Amino acid sequence: MGKKTIGKRQFNEDLKINILKDVSIFSVLNADELREVAKYMSIKRYEKGEYLFFEEEAEPGIFILVEGIVKIIKETQDGKTIIVRLVFPKDVFGWIEWDNKAVKNTYTAKAVTDTLVLYISNRDFINLAIKYPAVAVKMTCDATVNLLNTYEILKSIASGRVEERIAKVLLELADKIGEKVDGVTVIEAPITRQDIAEMTGTTVETTIRVMSKWKKQGIINTERGYIEILNRRELEKLVV
Repeated sequence: MGKKTIGKRQFNEDLKINILKDVSIFSVLNADELREVAKYMSIKRYEKGEYLFFEEEAEPGIFILVEGIVKIIKETQDGKTIIVRLVFPKDVFGWIEWDNKAVKNTYTAKAVTDTLVLYISNRDFINLAIKYPAVAVKMTCDATVNLLNTYEILKSIASGRVEERIAKVLLELADKIGEKVDGVTVIEAPITRQDIAEMTGTTVETTIRVMSKWKKQGIINTERGYIEILNRRELEKLVV
């Protein structure tokens, strides 16, 4: 299993550059250009359960997740919480404002685990994007993909079967952060039944019932305090 390194890493410019070169929106830059970008990046650390920012209260800017997991949350009009996206290392989140046009509908970001991010302010990112237009194009493309994925999540919540939605979430977690151990995919991150319920637009009780059934069927295991995917094929059958 992966070892925690948050709080132990001493960040210099070279380490920032090594991180940035693996981030999609900066992959078009050369070493000298990445070194310039790194100068604008600040380091922020958050403990498990801590909020990075709240909906409609945060300053615009771009976050790059280095370590940990972050959940992007929206509150519905009836007071329900929906996780519209889980952010994993090397993912980019946040938003940019341009020409005094403020974003009206944003979101809340909360650390699922101890979390480490790089942050660049709205002004600095815009200046860099003007200097390096390819960064702006990559940012737009990535933002479009994330927006379309959010639409798919909301559509699934509105029309998909509960078992299908939960299976999709477990498969995504397995692909993003799962580790293969003796033929079993282990999702060691502290993803709770509440988290899965909020990601699938259902209740905690329903989530527990579905996952308990799968446990009895030998599809998953949760006895060790984390989720193990024992039979991925059976989960894939549930996804249309």
